Amino acid sequence: MLPYRRPDHVLDIAPERDRAVDETSDEAFDRSEFARRALELVNPPQTTVAICEGAARMRVESGRVWGRGRGARWAMLAIPPRASRRAIALAVAELARLPRPYVLDVLLSS
Repeated sequence: MLPYRRPDHVLDIAPERDRAVDETSDEAFDRSEFARRALELVNPPQTTVAICEGAARMRVESGRVWGRGRGARWAMLAIPPRASRRAIALAVAELARLPRPYVLDVLLSS
């Protein structure tokens, strides 16, 4: 018999950062280079970011780096081959944790 589980004892492990839009584009551009430039502009503090090309859909995962000081984080940005500039910009802005209204404009204009 399974023990009774109360809802407040269940931890939802679904990724909270998995909110980037799944927009596609046929525009020919280097998506990983665009993501690198966007990361340089946003510069997420104390975060090491890995860029993964060829994913099935846009995905952002991140977490804490244990044992490397307070606030150190890791992140993975998975970019599909047909991702739009807007989808990449939103995913990168999400890594900043405190996206400001002008971030998306700056990323898309660069």
